[in-house]
Amino acid sequence: MATAGQTVVNAATGERVTFVRTAADTGGELLELELAWPRLGRRAPAHVHPEMEERYEVLEGTGAFRVGEEERTAAPGEIVTVPPGTTHLAWNPTGEPARLRVEFRPALRWEEFVVRLFAGDEPVADLMREFRREIAPP
Repeated sequence: MATAGQTVVNAATGERVTFVRTAADTGGELLELELAWPRLGRRAPAHVHPEMEERYEVLEGTGAFRVGEEERTAAPGEIVTVPPGTTHLAWNPTGEPARLRVEFRPALRWEEFVVRLFAGDEPVADLMREFRREIAPP
């Protein structure tokens, strides 16, 4: 289980996730993360969160998003919301680092998924089978 202030790093993508408020902190209502995208490019393929809303706020740099069929970029202060069950992906479209705050409602087990995914010790397909409420292919 993650704790507030804990940071995990994905060695494959360079992405850093810092847990701001965890499921334990919010009674499961919310998980709040800060993401650091250090380089250009996509980190994950398109996916859905069957039961969770995901809300991005760009803090520094630029974020690019595809939510359903709509694609857009967002600058600091802008917010992008992904309703539950909506196919989406997000990435850094520039060569400059980007930093974002992300909220998941409800938290479900997303923090556990992130910690285990970033550890890289388990096949992604196995994790996706276990975390079906949190993530699924489009």
